[in-house]
Amino acid sequence: MALWDQFKWSVRHSKRQLLESILVVLAIALGVGVIITVLSMVLSVGQQYRANEQAEHFRTLEVMGKMEAIRREGAPLTLIGSDVDSVNWSTSLEELDELQAHLPATMHAYVETHWSATTPLLPEEDSDESASPWFFGANQLFIMGTTPEYFEFNGSKLQRGNFFLADDVKNKNPVIVLPLGIATELFGDDDPVGQVIPMAIFDEETMDYTVIGVLEQPEEERRGFRGSSRMVYAPITLAPYATPGEEGQMRFSNVSIGLDVGVDIPKALEIATSGAQLIWGDQVALASSLVQFQESQRQMQRYALLIGVLASIGLVIAVINILNLMLARVLKRTKSVGLSIALGSSRQMVFRQFMIEAMTLGVIGSLFGIILSLGLEKILKQALGAFFSPGLWGTRVLLGVVLGLVVSLFFGVYPAYLGSRTNPVDALRTD
Repeated sequence: MALWDQFKWSVRHSKRQLLESILVVLAIALGVGVIITVLSMVLSVGQQYRANEQAEHFRTLEVMGKMEAIRREGAPLTLIGSDVDSVNWSTSLEELDELQAHLPATMHAYVETHWSATTPLLPEEDSDESASPWFFGANQLFIMGTTPEYFEFNGSKLQRGNFFLADDVKNKNPVIVLPLGIATELFGDDDPVGQVIPMAIFDEETMDYTVIGVLEQPEEERRGFRGSSRMVYAPITLAPYATPGEEGQMRFSNVSIGLDVGVDIPKALEIATSGAQLIWGDQVALASSLVQFQESQRQMQRYALLIGVLASIGLVIAVINILNLMLARVLKRTKSVGLSIALGSSRQMVFRQFMIEAMTLGVIGSLFGIILSLGLEKILKQALGAFFSPGLWGTRVLLGVVLGLVVSLFFGVYPAYLGSRTNPVDALRTD
């Protein structure tokens, strides 16, 4: 008998015992659906963590005053000291340089702030309404004030010109670095380096900024959100709302430490904590977004593994029940199996027929389980929100099919074996 004929034979017998077949499929679908949802979610956590390690946001440590740290509910923090009464912590550029001196070359301490300004070099109204977000005027630029170490951390590359230097920050030199897109928008085909951009902040007196560098701009950024292409870079000491401290120096209440790709973040957190303690003692706390993400994912994995264990136990119980059901199905067909063997069917052929039937039910159950897992994914996404990591579709399908086949082997081999060992003489004597 050809394989296709054996498959049709299996389907025909499954239809004859339709209720039992439906129960088998539903039991498999429920167990497989829950298990592959949990497994795909657990597997995706590692992939998401590795991807986040490359992201700029997750490679940044934050140094802040302890009171600010306490206000950030749920953030995993490394507190230095035990006194949390210090308020309004701030630091100067000199202390920032001192912190950088305590850090390895793969760690970059910087500060940043943002403000917007308008320039007459751009039209007040955008001809393409869809190109400008509602909070951006067509003639506005979004300025990021920072220090030179930010460019080291960001891995920025220049198409022409130079980055601003520490002296530019200290002397409040009105210099600016542009992305390629905005440089082209402002000056067309002319060389932007050396050009002057008049900008007004809060409709006050216009200040002239001199372009000293143009960044390379990836193709995907040019196609992306317009706000990113409108971001320009200037020394942080030019920030309009920056207020000097008691000694006339600018003070900053938040310091960032950027890590190069591949740096061990927990180890970097220890190094940064040690350096910060030498300078500020117990006044500050350190936080890592990646550590926070990792902690939330670990908690989610614990719940997921608990659900997976319970689902696995349920599936094992279901497989045992299905095994009994399949044994009963084989016993009901003892006479027909004996007649088939008497007419020339080999025991191997009988074994294969029952296995095909079991595997057909297992695969159908796993396919329904994959569909069920999509519904479970939506439920978990609503319950866990941003902490939920859905698995890849290909992973889900592969896990579902493999699990369906494994389950089929568990409940199909023994009944198929008993069926193939049927004695045709004894079988034909039964009623």
